[in-house]
Amino acid sequence: MRTKKSILCQATCNLVWRVMAPLFVLTLLGATHTTGLAATEARPLQSDRASEQLIQNYLTVTGLQKAQSPLLNLVARGTIKESTLLRNFILIETADGKRHLTYHWTHLGRDHRVVFAYDGLQTWTQVLAPQQQEAQAYSGINSKHFASYRWLMQPFTLPTSADYVFQYKGNAKVGGRPAHAIKAYGKNNSPSWFYFDKDKSLLTRWGGLGELAGTQVELDYQATQFKPVDGILLPSQIELLAENAIYGRIKLEQISINQDLNDFSFYMPQLHSPTLRQRPTVKD
Repeated sequence: MRTKKSILCQATCNLVWRVMAPLFVLTLLGATHTTGLAATEARPLQSDRASEQLIQNYLTVTGLQKAQSPLLNLVARGTIKESTLLRNFILIETADGKRHLTYHWTHLGRDHRVVFAYDGLQTWTQVLAPQQQEAQAYSGINSKHFASYRWLMQPFTLPTSADYVFQYKGNAKVGGRPAHAIKAYGKNNSPSWFYFDKDKSLLTRWGGLGELAGTQVELDYQATQFKPVDGILLPSQIELLAENAIYGRIKLEQISINQDLNDFSFYMPQLHSPTLRQRPTVKD
């Protein structure tokens, strides 16, 4: 028997494939991977010196190292285009790894709104419009990808960096420019990779394993433009890639740092079960 959850996942997967598949034949970005970045390997005991230096250089050139206040969170607004599907989004990412992403768009005159979130322990999603549905936790490789791979707040500072070990993997190229590649071993030893520009020390590409149409693929994010936000240099445009093929683009139009999130919840809303009322009895 198929559950509502499995039907929803299958429908979502099919929609994603229909949207993205035509773009797998588009021009490649020409990024040269070092070998073995996606392979599962034994977790090293500690980060090596070369990786630590690359991360330190990145924190210095972006202004994160000398920021007056530690970066606790980022709130970003913009658009994401995948094939012909254009959506607006509001993204919240925190220093301790939480994420909350709301997509909203209009199709055939109807408003659509969907939330994806990671509260530090589980990932969940909820359709809010055109008709609100109950929130559902989800798992699998896409759950791990959403929880692990961020658009803006990378795992290079505490407390998130305590879960990672980094290893230098050699020279590479991103968009035709020389780069250094490092591999990261995060929670549950999930592999991810980061590319730093040799001249500018900026993080220009990062990614990990994901899933499209039921197939495991390498999903990457490539920053193509940067802008300063309150003294911190951040990406303002990111290309989306699957197995090196461009399938989308993120434009970050507004970014705010260290917002007050005391009244905001990353946790999945509780299920609302209908209350059964007892019928009054009529005495004889």
